[in-house]
Amino acid sequence: MELLQDHKDAVEAHLQALGWLDAAEHISALESAGEGNMNRTLRVVTEKRTFIAKQSVPFVAKYPDIPAPVERLESERTFYEAIAGTPALAMRTPGILGYDASNNLLAMEDLGSTGDMTDAYARKPIGGLRDGQITALVYWLWKLHALPCENIELDNPDMRALNHAHIFDIPLQNDNGVALVAPIAEVAESLRADAAITAAAAQLGDIYLGKAPHGSRPALLHGDYYPGSWLKHPVHGIAVIDPEFAFVGPPEFDLGVMVAHLTFCHYDQAELTNVFRSYVTPPGFDYGLTMRFAAIEIIRRLLGVAQLPLHATTEQKIGWLNTARSLLSA
Repeated sequence: MELLQDHKDAVEAHLQALGWLDAAEHISALESAGEGNMNRTLRVVTEKRTFIAKQSVPFVAKYPDIPAPVERLESERTFYEAIAGTPALAMRTPGILGYDASNNLLAMEDLGSTGDMTDAYARKPIGGLRDGQITALVYWLWKLHALPCENIELDNPDMRALNHAHIFDIPLQNDNGVALVAPIAEVAESLRADAAITAAAAQLGDIYLGKAPHGSRPALLHGDYYPGSWLKHPVHGIAVIDPEFAFVGPPEFDLGVMVAHLTFCHYDQAELTNVFRSYVTPPGFDYGLTMRFAAIEIIRRLLGVAQLPLHATTEQKIGWLNTARSLLSA
């Protein structure tokens, strides 16, 4: 069964066979559920309700030429199950309605159609995160990292390998297929030729993969904590989705990714410091490592494949890249 909008009858028959739809319940529409990158994701609309169906395929849905582990929704399901007993976490994530491993198909609660938070990259006047939303996101991340994870089996090696390539390797490769405007291309060439930068990226990549140690207590990580994984929620203000890159590892990684994307949302250093006062650091937490992960995420998003709808001038982007260079060279 392929989860496609023009396969409504086949999808309906399959969901009825699974017991996810009643025999008398019919699909009136299959709608896009947002601009997801990794998976086919549709809103299933019946005469009684709506819910979200997500199917993984052996490639990245948005970039079909990039292979990806087809079993990735198993990791997402494991993540949701691991946090289900913690109300502060579960209240901001969708409940799981069913999982069909043979078709790599996941059904989950519909959290609404108000969209993700990528408009935060504009910040003012048309975008931005309200204070309550950003506080909730930081609090949620703290509660996630505080969750006991000794018995959580979530290594997710294949998805980590995919993410590793796109964060730590491809952005610093010459001729990586990403077209850049001339001034940024010049900065990219300089970064790629800088042995200190490539060595720092390799070291961070080893920490990410678990091949090198880190001093902080391992935590359950979301793995892709950025505005595309944050939903506007009509009741709770904000919700968190898409943990297919989740694994147990260094909490500095999640926080570093968040720092990078708040930087893209035009938060300055003083604002970031204030934002993270509500994050209670785990034992051994290393802010320097957080900022190095933030730096490599900045480079990845500006020079790598997964480009963002940023509201920024070329000069601002160059400034962010130079800041990243300083953080990795320190």
